Amino acid sequence: MLRKIVALKRQSAEQRVRALQIDVDRIEAGIAALKARFQELDALKGGFEAHRLSEENGHVRKLLADIRAADAALHLKRTDLHAAREALKRVFHSEERLANPLFNG
Repeated sequence: MLRKIVALKRQSAEQRVRALQIDVDRIEAGIAALKARFQELDALKGGFEAHRLSEENGHVRKLLADIRAADAALHLKRTDLHAAREALKRVFHSEERLANPLFNG
């Protein structure tokens, strides 16, 4: 019975790690896209007038704010991912102990 409980905990921990890794990857991709948009603005592809209008309408400030917000979200997700990986390690350790004949008596 104990082995089944530990197996369920492992499955749950693995799913959490996978879900958090997907979130981290998604946030990183979003940050890369925002930075690419920012670099496009910096290249002044639309000329001075387009750059001036973009600045007047707050587009640059919004992009920078979005990048900062995404960086903060990424930091939090990475912290959660680290904690989830540590929990998974503990479950693996529990499984190893259950597989050890000395522990099983």
